[in-house]
Amino acid sequence: MRNRTPQRPQLDVERAKSRFALSHIVGRHVKLRKAGHEYVGLCPFHDENTPSFRVNDAKGLFHCFGCGAGGDVIDFLTHVEGLNFVEAVRALLDEDGLPEVAQRDRAAAERREREDRAAAILAAQAEWHGSRTINGTPAQLYLAGRGIVGEMPSTVRFGRVPLWRNKKTGANGRLCPALLLGAQDRAGKIVGVQHVFLTEDGQKAPMTNPKLSLGQVRGCAVRLAPPARRIILIEGPEDGLTMRMRRPRVPVWITLGTGMMPYVELPPEVEHVTLAGDNNEPGRAAVAKAKEEYERQGRTVDTDFPPPAFEDWNDELRGIEKV
Repeated sequence: MRNRTPQRPQLDVERAKSRFALSHIVGRHVKLRKAGHEYVGLCPFHDENTPSFRVNDAKGLFHCFGCGAGGDVIDFLTHVEGLNFVEAVRALLDEDGLPEVAQRDRAAAERREREDRAAAILAAQAEWHGSRTINGTPAQLYLAGRGIVGEMPSTVRFGRVPLWRNKKTGANGRLCPALLLGAQDRAGKIVGVQHVFLTEDGQKAPMTNPKLSLGQVRGCAVRLAPPARRIILIEGPEDGLTMRMRRPRVPVWITLGTGMMPYVELPPEVEHVTLAGDNNEPGRAAVAKAKEEYERQGRTVDTDFPPPAFEDWNDELRGIEKV
């Protein structure tokens, strides 16, 4: 009779993922603060001074908008604690020091998030409909100061928009001039807006972070031209508009964040993607991750970076070399 090797007990991966609020696990390693239905903190995967790391308990996912790191609780444990997949699952199943999340509470959180996302998209669309062309505005002055001139595509506009919004009370901050960029989903519908807040004379507003998004941005792109067989994906608005001047025959799409580059939901007609990255560690990491993802989807991919002396494409346009 043939000897049978005892089988290892099957691990309940889904239970391991859903037992605890992700913020409780992450909170052991990262100081988090509440921001709406999410938590924010300094990313544990790269050095930063401004928090770009977000934790979403309803989805059970984390994401860094700076370096592009992201995933679920198992991904977090494997990267932060050095566990392999099986060890991370077992650690979660054996954990007894944290309160478990009831299924009804998780479902309620997911429902609230869907409702909030839908409301944010409607607010972004209403704001977009109230915008205008950049001609004769601080946005035109700002772009000209960055060496960007000429007629703008329909996804680049100007508006006077609130500096902040309070979701609970409905109160808004004072109106501020802003360059507006319309983020389109896979079907080409504008579902989000990124603001670049400005002064009246066309400078970036003197604030910690003059860029703020409303609505849905992840998975979307600011299309500076319609879809084609080949497109260029690039991180920021200034770089994207610079690239549009350099390569006017190839559609340029802006991902609105280095960490967003791997997640754009491309329509089926896009067969070839050129990833135009920044000359820094987060930029190259995002390009590498995006290349892997789009090749997995069956698309051909190539990469492009500015000359070594320059941090990004707009710096090259203006002749501003790295210090």
